[in-house]
Amino acid sequence: MQMLIDGEWVDAENGNTIEVVNPASGTVIDTVPEASDADVYRAVAAAARAQRGWGQTSALARAAVMHEFAAKVRANQRELAELLTLEGGSSLAENMDEIRWVAEATEYYAEMGRNAGGRIVPSQEPTLTNLVLKRPVGVVAAIAPWNYPALLLSWKLAPALAAGNAVVIKPPAEAPLTVLRLVEMLGTPPGVVQVLTGGVEPGIRLVEHPKTDMVAFTGSVAAGQAIIRSTADQVKRLSLELSGHDAMIICDDVDVDDAVEAALWAGFTNAGQVCTSSERIYVMRNIFDEFSRKLAQRAEELIVGDPMDPNTDIGALGNASQLEKARKYVETARGLGATVLAGGTEPEGPGLFYRPTVLTGLTHDQLIELGEIFGPVMPLVPVESFDDALQLANDSDMGLGANVLTTNMERAWRAAKELRFGQVWINNPLVDNDAGPFGGFRRSGLGRELGEEGLETFQETSHVSFDYQLERKYWWYPYSSYSEVMGLKDGRTSGFLGGHAGTTAQAAGS
Repeated sequence: MQMLIDGEWVDAENGNTIEVVNPASGTVIDTVPEASDADVYRAVAAAARAQRGWGQTSALARAAVMHEFAAKVRANQRELAELLTLEGGSSLAENMDEIRWVAEATEYYAEMGRNAGGRIVPSQEPTLTNLVLKRPVGVVAAIAPWNYPALLLSWKLAPALAAGNAVVIKPPAEAPLTVLRLVEMLGTPPGVVQVLTGGVEPGIRLVEHPKTDMVAFTGSVAAGQAIIRSTADQVKRLSLELSGHDAMIICDDVDVDDAVEAALWAGFTNAGQVCTSSERIYVMRNIFDEFSRKLAQRAEELIVGDPMDPNTDIGALGNASQLEKARKYVETARGLGATVLAGGTEPEGPGLFYRPTVLTGLTHDQLIELGEIFGPVMPLVPVESFDDALQLANDSDMGLGANVLTTNMERAWRAAKELRFGQVWINNPLVDNDAGPFGGFRRSGLGRELGEEGLETFQETSHVSFDYQLERKYWWYPYSSYSEVMGLKDGRTSGFLGGHAGTTAQAAGS
């Protein structure tokens, strides 16, 4: 496939390409251009030109384009899901959902963009009107991850377009094909949305380019830190959704069988390659043995294999480095004394597969030291009390999401108030809502996606003070007039402390 620059499908200026490999079979399914520096500069220049017109297009017209796109996505859901399965390795069932979510996020922001142009605030003078205007940021560099390339791009692209921005997309090198196919369906004017394929270098050039006004990125903490450093001199607008090392608390008041099913999905969906996967499972000690045994049994029953098979529960890992990370994590855990209750092996045959793995015997401190897993590995830690569980869950430099399973309302409300995470799910793990903000505390990111906050991320705010007549104000020069009005010349106090207080600075602010 080719990439999109200024309305044209093109190869890289230097002719370089990269291969896209099916992680479930190891076969090459396509090649895409490896964008050069010249391609990046051309795309950003085109975006800057196109943004002026798109930003001045009515919100209603922008919404119509977005609704038409969402309808095409829905009509081609199976085709897009199959393509995503081929290049990403996750199960077809999960990818059908991902494509549906793309359409839903687009529809949500199409309508929100029609209702978020600003507001009028009360003014201090009878001839004065104060407006708060929401403006597009400008040119957005949107860098999508390989684990959810379509969905997590839509969380950036939809609000950015609704706000009137132009977007230059850098899809993941491992899984660019679905993004390219989606953009083929998008009817924005030339230059408003462009796609630069390739590895790390095109992304770095986009981030550093002086004419990209904002970077919207999902990925690792290390990559986010590099973006912060490289844009510091420009003080560039950033939206960073970074790593998680998410906790799950399982209380002793729940039905253990239900809790097992919830934990399975929270830890193993998309083979654990979710930034909000439950990777630290704190289980109350009096149900720990039963829960561990039943979880291990159910993990062994999950079907691992061909992601195109509708019966498959867990497909392939996204790339070879993820498989190696899972291997090393389990190997290190064993070295620390962990017991493998389920999994810990790779199925025979081709492809990047790893059995869902359940571990016991690691301490909380060891989990923190080992860090994020991002694979189908679930370590369990017993806790003596709910207070202990809350304390351990919060004891992390990550703060993306946390799950709590409980039927006790007091525990549920305490969790909602005391857990220091961007998302707290109680009894329904990992459920996102387009209308609710998503993002992390601490090293898990900057800013929020989704909801009203997600649109505001892609908007600048201007305050316009509009006086419909020009007449001299008593607080202008000469100050002799101001002093007379305020009673400064004869030593009295005017008491005029409303819109114009007794200092020059306060008066100027009126």
